Amino acid sequence: MVAANEDEPQAKKAKLVEEEGEEVVEKRKGRDREIPQRTDCPYLGTINRHVLDFDFEKLCSISLSGENVYVDLVDGKYFQGRGKETHAYRHALEKGHYVWMNVLDGKVYCIPDGYEVVDKSLEDIKFNLTPMFDEEDIEQMTTKVRYAKALDGTDYIPGCIGLNNICNSDYENVIIQCLCQVIPLRNYLLAYEPPKERKRDPVLSCLAELIRKMYNPRNFKGLVSPHEFYQSIGKATGKKFYGKQQDPVAFFSWLMGYLHKKLKAKDGSSMIYDVFQGEVQVKLCPATDEARVIESKEKTMLLTLELPDEPLFKDNLDFIPQVPLFNLLEKFNGEKAFETIAKGGESREIRRYCLRRIPPYVIFIVKRFRNNNFFIEKNPTIVTFPLKGLDLRDYIHPDCQPANPETKYDLVANVCHDGKPEKGSYKVQVFHHPTSQWFEIHDLRVTPVLPQMVALTESYIQIYQRQDVKSDGSFGKFEMPIPDISTEVETGVAAEIEMAPEDLAEAGIIIG
Repeated sequence: MVAANEDEPQAKKAKLVEEEGEEVVEKRKGRDREIPQRTDCPYLGTINRHVLDFDFEKLCSISLSGENVYVDLVDGKYFQGRGKETHAYRHALEKGHYVWMNVLDGKVYCIPDGYEVVDKSLEDIKFNLTPMFDEEDIEQMTTKVRYAKALDGTDYIPGCIGLNNICNSDYENVIIQCLCQVIPLRNYLLAYEPPKERKRDPVLSCLAELIRKMYNPRNFKGLVSPHEFYQSIGKATGKKFYGKQQDPVAFFSWLMGYLHKKLKAKDGSSMIYDVFQGEVQVKLCPATDEARVIESKEKTMLLTLELPDEPLFKDNLDFIPQVPLFNLLEKFNGEKAFETIAKGGESREIRRYCLRRIPPYVIFIVKRFRNNNFFIEKNPTIVTFPLKGLDLRDYIHPDCQPANPETKYDLVANVCHDGKPEKGSYKVQVFHHPTSQWFEIHDLRVTPVLPQMVALTESYIQIYQRQDVKSDGSFGKFEMPIPDISTEVETGVAAEIEMAPEDLAEAGIIIG
């Protein structure tokens, strides 16, 4: 093979290469020279797809820099640079690994020869680096059944795939799996592209990339590691949700507030509020004078349900109390009274709740944990609930029922807690729409479960989908105005509740 000398003119080099039957195309100008393309790289056979893992942060293994990073397609390691005196160039010469890919644009280069490799056999690697879906693929996510097989022969279902547990991150994993069942939000994240005119938001971008990897039908592995998303959450929260187990309700509340702030339009609306936000009417009165009632309305994304206290005297040691979900929903019938301590701690208040507007996705929080003066208690009561056809019409204020014509819901996700309060773990049961089957996902383990077994778990978070939500994520937006309440709100008594992030882990509630 005749080698072209670097000092020779570019035309002469092209002529020499052309004589050997190779194709050279002038691609673009670099700093000092033009980068040619070749279609017959002799090193393509050295690529090892089994070691490629694009789930981790794209940082140089030596300098820990994220700028101009390339991945070695032979051993899967990341190094910086492509020219001489760079870490990637040195690694290529030391190890004899000559095929490299840029982690930003997915272009493949031969180092140290310095040409770009153009070959159709590399398309699967580029797709795994940045999975992309068109509108037709996204619309069929809820209806088309897809089965996939990893390189090691592992069978998996795109969209119903296990997530790696990183430093007790099971509370984050269950929330991510729940978001995959919220069709409008999932479709938005699958099609999301960071804006080019400003710096991309790390949390939103990493979440969108994670969702796309979970739905990747050509994944090299039968699992996904949320490492980049986990790191972005740690940076955004000052490591509050990092390195130790936290309350998934607190994490969900923070994440939805963060996404709303980033996706908010000029009028204050966002997809998060359109999908999750409802409205609750609160009747408040002092415990000493129940005739003085103050009515107010509250915006909420979470509806908390109080469990009855565990009985002190049990018939036997194996006794597990049960309560129907409808008993807990009586909280919102407008008549059941809840006595609470006022903010000053000097007096007691009585509150009554009823629903005014119900969103496309209703989230119930079963308050299992109670923090007393010494430790955290867990109520093991099992809540029995319907999987389909939950009707909330009886809990909507009579004046607001015309504005809520669709009131039936189907369960799509159920987060459970196993074990003791301090040392337990979280798992989620999700309804896979294309196969109409329930799956239990506990970190990396994905197992099909019978619908009858879903209602026998210690539910903590439940997500119900309104029956008018279509397979493409669209839902009915009822234009009929909700009538205002007659009594004006007294300032300071029933103002909208706002919680600091440090309080969410203890309470994790918006209303209740």
